[in-house]
Amino acid sequence: MKDLPYTYILAANSAAMELYKVSKETLMESNSCDFMVFKFPEWEEGLEDLKEWEYYVSIHESTYNILHRNLCLKLREFIKYL
Repeated sequence: MKDLPYTYILAANSAAMELYKVSKETLMESNSCDFMVFKFPEWEEGLEDLKEWEYYVSIHESTYNILHRNLCLKLREFIKYL
């Protein structure tokens, strides 16, 4: 079975996107959790999810993996103190 081609997207508010424009490391080192990464097998499938975000950009799979892990770690720390 052949692997499906995926589209990887970073969606964010304006502050988080500005951090990402500096570098993905800047976004990762910040306290910002105002972003989400998506993996879509079909581009049209994801359009509904992206409506709630101010900005979105296409990213590589490796960037998706790095940012997904970073977001999970940030949210884990946040939830730990609830």
